[in-house]
Amino acid sequence: MNSFERIEAAIALEVPDRVPLGPLLDHWAATYTGISNAELMTDPEKRIRSVLKTASDFKWDLTYIADTANADILRLGVPARLLIPGVELPANQVHQFDEKEVMGVEDYAFLENEGVMPFLERIMNRIYPGMSMESSLMELAALGATIAGHIERVREAGIEPAVGFVLIGPAMEMLSFTRGISNALIDLRRYPNEVKTAANLLRDFFLPMAVEGAKANGVKRVFLGCSRCSPTFVSPKLFEEFILPDLMAYIHGFVDSGLTPWLHMDTDWTRYLHYFRDIPKGRCVVELDGATDIFEAKKILGGVAVIKGDVPASLTAMGTKNEVMAYCKRLIEEVGKGGGFILGSGCSIPANAKTENIQAMTDAVFEWGYY
Repeated sequence: MNSFERIEAAIALEVPDRVPLGPLLDHWAATYTGISNAELMTDPEKRIRSVLKTASDFKWDLTYIADTANADILRLGVPARLLIPGVELPANQVHQFDEKEVMGVEDYAFLENEGVMPFLERIMNRIYPGMSMESSLMELAALGATIAGHIERVREAGIEPAVGFVLIGPAMEMLSFTRGISNALIDLRRYPNEVKTAANLLRDFFLPMAVEGAKANGVKRVFLGCSRCSPTFVSPKLFEEFILPDLMAYIHGFVDSGLTPWLHMDTDWTRYLHYFRDIPKGRCVVELDGATDIFEAKKILGGVAVIKGDVPASLTAMGTKNEVMAYCKRLIEEVGKGGGFILGSGCSIPANAKTENIQAMTDAVFEWGYY
């Protein structure tokens, strides 16, 4: 099997020739290849060369193209001011977001009455004064062309790109930035109808955009962020009323469009995994970050969705090679049993990860990962 076939088999819950390998790569690419984080985030050519060298050297089947360290993606896709290494931060520091409330309660009505485009322009102007929707759309088109070229180069190297489009996630993810987490949670109780209307409007705008973008570059998988809508922040009652319907509408919308939802589940989702038992079988990726019990996830969602993860950042940064090998062996033997598993990192490989520990993941797959 080649890398594409191996990944597709894992997603379809078939048994590939071996466990696929695909950590989440962003800032560690700069660490490994000796460029600065400033260069990684702002120089597209240096970024893709760094990604290609890293993924090739460690024989990965799948890689992100450092999407989560792409200044253009983050600035256009996350409604909070991006602090960029080499600009607001030291050149080798990882990026940060300066989160401030940029949306008032009255903006729910503005969104409903004026539509998504004027709403987004209003919000982005509060974050980046002078930014227009016209200029943002032009930047987005140019970004899409650059990403398509990078995807082609990754595939030419025999490596499968992880996703074809990146979305911040369901409405709660966006509102947690624009309103602030505390206000967004209060809104669920004080302004439930406004939140539901906003969720429907935002989804009707972003879902078709993601479908078009992923199909245009040929990677039919869409990253959907699922962090601030998790059990860490939202009670079961509020999750069932507000988050689950929105999330399921995205999942089914992507599947119905011939795409694979890539659920990037940061924080501990263990208590809510049962909600996903009825998602379309063999059509979704559940990517875990080390906080969720991945072994429990296998029990609950094995046979429903491919599980990806979850070598923790603490282990790759602070552990020994033998410790990483031992944990990978357990993942391969338990979560990888019967297929439906992609070995990866728990969220991003940390910028201070040890090279020998990333190599240990590769060594583990080639020693124990063959079926």
